[in-house]
Amino acid sequence: MSKNRNIVVFWIDEAPREDFLTRLRDAGIQAFTADNYVDGVLWLSNPKNIEICDAVILDVNCKIRHSDEHESTDSFRDYAYRVLSRCEEDDKHIPWFVFTTGSGYDESLLNAIPQREWTRRRFYRKDTDQQQLINDIRELTKHSGNVALRDRYDGIFELFEDEGNTARLYDIIKKMEDPQNTTDTTVFNAMRKLMAFAVSYGREHGLFSEDVDSIRAAEKRLADIYELAPQIVPSYILTNFRSLSDTVNNGSHSRLEEEEAGSLAVDADVLSGRAPYLARTAFYQLMTLLNWLRRLPVDPSKIDTLRERIDAMLDNPVEMYEGCECYLQFDNGVWHYGRCAVRPRPGHTVTGQTLIRLKNVQPNKNYLTKKLYPFFAQYDVVMTRL
Repeated sequence: MSKNRNIVVFWIDEAPREDFLTRLRDAGIQAFTADNYVDGVLWLSNPKNIEICDAVILDVNCKIRHSDEHESTDSFRDYAYRVLSRCEEDDKHIPWFVFTTGSGYDESLLNAIPQREWTRRRFYRKDTDQQQLINDIRELTKHSGNVALRDRYDGIFELFEDEGNTARLYDIIKKMEDPQNTTDTTVFNAMRKLMAFAVSYGREHGLFSEDVDSIRAAEKRLADIYELAPQIVPSYILTNFRSLSDTVNNGSHSRLEEEEAGSLAVDADVLSGRAPYLARTAFYQLMTLLNWLRRLPVDPSKIDTLRERIDAMLDNPVEMYEGCECYLQFDNGVWHYGRCAVRPRPGHTVTGQTLIRLKNVQPNKNYLTKKLYPFFAQYDVVMTRL
């Protein structure tokens, strides 16, 4: 992935330039856009959007409405002040910048741009001032509470391409960082929505197949992968996913919603104060999951490779184990890798620090262990970690 995007800007422009969007991404800036001023004002009128926004960029020659066939300077003349009023409300100040070609229209518009004590330039030219605009955005937002919050959870927000999930996680974090907030049950439904995002993200990045369309289906897929290849899905991811799924699904329903609600304890126990740490436990499980998702490939060819590898592994696990180099685990009195059991040779010491190569993989015929470990393999020692 590119540099972590811990600054959020909103850009109103009928045709945002790809070269500048790339510069923004490379500078750690995430940009949400609107191609007209009416939608731009509407976006900034949403309290959740204004909460996550650190800076606003305005075009001079833009559409007024999305349905307009052509851009017009009337958009800036008649609507810019509405944008500025939302950027300069009493409870929050958002720096704004005019980014324009600077030619082809009445320059009196540029001369009439209001100045503030923080203003670095009256306007920035698209062809020559891109880096200067980025530098000024970074300078004027470096003390932003938003940026500080995202820095504390560096890299997590770059998973999101939409403002909805960005705002959702931002809201959860603010609630969880308030030490007095231990009885808020609204976070469970928000977390469940981010788990749904995690499923979608995993599907788009090679972890899940197209038919995995729910949290429950994703949990089963993770379990299947872990049982065969824990190097792809670590045990702590499966454990946290299962626990988080149970908590947020339970906590997203009140006991009053269903007649048979004896198992719905999360909402009541958190609200009453009997479970003051549960929301934070779920929060850290969610952050663990989101942070792990960043490991998934983003290059299309690598995404396809991962998807094909997992599909082939689940279709033919024997082939997947054959020749695999791995470190063993010891559970239930059995050395194993995933669901493939290994029996150390007499007089030969094997530990969790021993890297081995599996060979001669076959169905496990030992009636005592084959239920948990349906495959059995011989092995060669590759090396031992010190």
